[in-house]
Amino acid sequence: MKFAIALVALAAATSAFADFNDKKPVTATVTGATPSGYPRTMVEGLNAVVRDAYPGSAVSFKPNSPGGGVLAIADGQADFTATATGTEVKLANEGQAPFQKPLKGKFSYVMQLYDNQFIHFLMTKEWADANGVKSWADIAAKKPRMRLAINRPDNPQTTIGGPYEVMKAHGFTIQDIEKWGGSYVLGNSAIGLDAITDGKADVFMNARNLGDSLVKDIHGKRALLWIDGDPKLIQKAADTFNNTVGMVPAGTYPFTEKEYPTVQMWVALLAGSHVSDEVVYKYVKAVAENETRVQAIGGSLKTAFTTAKMATNPAKLAFHPGALRYYKEKGLVK
Repeated sequence: MKFAIALVALAAATSAFADFNDKKPVTATVTGATPSGYPRTMVEGLNAVVRDAYPGSAVSFKPNSPGGGVLAIADGQADFTATATGTEVKLANEGQAPFQKPLKGKFSYVMQLYDNQFIHFLMTKEWADANGVKSWADIAAKKPRMRLAINRPDNPQTTIGGPYEVMKAHGFTIQDIEKWGGSYVLGNSAIGLDAITDGKADVFMNARNLGDSLVKDIHGKRALLWIDGDPKLIQKAADTFNNTVGMVPAGTYPFTEKEYPTVQMWVALLAGSHVSDEVVYKYVKAVAENETRVQAIGGSLKTAFTTAKMATNPAKLAFHPGALRYYKEKGLVK
């Protein structure tokens, strides 16, 4: 028994002092992104950076969801998940729905990818005018019948961590929508925007990049408005999962004639506890040392990724030792 313990200690010490500054290939699977859309483009782009940095590496993409991605790395079915926010971190650690048991200690923090994911709270002008709605307070007071386009709960960041918390801050819940005679169109943001375009939904709550061209295009066909809110109540909602209040600047869309508060989220890469220090170190190193190429992947990475911010950790989740080693070497953390 003592001999076995000594071997484990020796292996840990060897990993701690091993030199990872070589070009030996690594093998890893990255999950958390849906089969199509920007998240997959982001993951494929990051993986390509790592493969080029370490020729011969087998770094692949495995489709999933943000919530499913955290479960996959905790269970050892994948190595990294690239779409985690404070919502997934907190719910998974505590074993709250959609997670069935606490996963604390089974995954750790690798890097912040970007911090400019804005939840869009949109309504059609037709519906708003018919119900006398301009704000969240109006919705809470008037309890209007709405057809709500929103994501599924297994994508917690754009449901539980955003819209659900904003509703709670204003005194009602997602379940009240049905009680008021309403209904849901469940799916990703593309599905939700299609429902708005086709007249199958009145209200849209999901994440898009600010200034999104598709939103602008839809407004030209079916006039939209932003649901106004009290920044203090939006802040209350954002605080629950270590997010912030983001102000949508006037002029972002043709219908944003002033600033509007919303929940602004950060998105991070996490790793399972089973992943070796070398694999995580090399993935972090490749991304950190190719800032311009990572930004060229586009989308949120183009506008918000920087090497200097990679070690930003709003949820204060424990760093994976491989990531922490790189950040300490480069002075990004003490």
